[in-house]
Amino acid sequence: MKSHRSMLRPLMILLAVLISTALILQYAPIMQRVYALATLADADKIASNFMSIEKSVPVSRVASSSMPHRFAESSQPIELPVSFVSQQITNDTEEFLQQTGSTGMLILRNGQTVYERYWQGMQPDTTHISFSVAKSFTSALIGIAIDEQLIGSVDDPVVMYLPELKNSGYANATLADCLEMSGGILFNEDYADKKSDINRFQKNYAMGGVMSEFISELASQRKPGEFNQYNSMDAQVAGMVLRAAIGEQSLADYMQEKLWQPLGAEDEAQWLIDSEGMELALGGLNVTLRDYAKLGQLFLQNGQWGNQQIISADWVKQSTVPHAPHLMPGYDNPLSSQAFGYAYFWWVPIEPYGNDFFASGIYNQYIYVNPEKSLVIVKTTANPHFTKNILGSKIAYVDLFQTIAKGL
Repeated sequence: MKSHRSMLRPLMILLAVLISTALILQYAPIMQRVYALATLADADKIASNFMSIEKSVPVSRVASSSMPHRFAESSQPIELPVSFVSQQITNDTEEFLQQTGSTGMLILRNGQTVYERYWQGMQPDTTHISFSVAKSFTSALIGIAIDEQLIGSVDDPVVMYLPELKNSGYANATLADCLEMSGGILFNEDYADKKSDINRFQKNYAMGGVMSEFISELASQRKPGEFNQYNSMDAQVAGMVLRAAIGEQSLADYMQEKLWQPLGAEDEAQWLIDSEGMELALGGLNVTLRDYAKLGQLFLQNGQWGNQQIISADWVKQSTVPHAPHLMPGYDNPLSSQAFGYAYFWWVPIEPYGNDFFASGIYNQYIYVNPEKSLVIVKTTANPHFTKNILGSKIAYVDLFQTIAKGL
């Protein structure tokens, strides 16, 4: 009997080891993702994390163009202003760029590079997470899909493409409502609040949750289309509408065909995906500085690139010019929760200058366009202090960009 038990013991140990190993292998990717996202903005890791998130989180890859376009270097490079004024405070520009954790900055004027600089190990071929700058790429792709009649109109109900949301807060929302951040959903997007809905969403994603399931549980707060309340789920729903409309293609494949190839993207991009393969249209795109600039230049040129009209000029205008009371900039707009103006996933400064508009992502990512000076400014940043002064840092960066424009 004792001999029989002694023989069973090593078999039991072996079985336990095999089960443990299988569980580790099964859950290792999720564990890696959870750790990467939990420590994403840690001060000692934030810059490297923003430049390498694709190594820890599943992605769809967007291949570079077979005909890469390199912006020519201008014979008249510029220097940044020594200082700039924001919120009645004079800031030393170099000190501001250092304190906010700059990783890259590129400025185009008349389609030529007049300034390009990198910090914290970033290089010209390094992809950097966009956060909500990805929304502006999503908007561009939606405009192309409408031009191709894959989407009928921005006035189409969301549930026309996503019937699974018919019992959600998006039951009465249109695509336009989502593009305008006016879906009417009850949602708290305060990154500084650990209990907010956006942080709850991030935890769900980190654990391998499906975005469509999370969104289907959201409730309505008010009638869609009447109040501008920034909500990244609106952008994700818009991306899901696009994904449904284009059929078998992924958003990454559609972007490669419709933007990356014709724009002459120099490098691969990566788009973070959930466990069902759906891209994070709300903010999971990784791109190099020079390729970010191509989207800004495309919109500066009213959707035209060379001899090709990639996006209709009408879509560019609709996307970048506020066209309803709840989208207008101003501190006293009773129909908006924010002072900046908004259109279709593009922002307008509180105090516009030269009809400028910009894409914006948390931790201070920007594509800033000033048509009056034929200017595109791209900024990637790993700001470890971002959640302590979210609005203030955004206002300061816009003021810096406007100061650069005014000095030309």
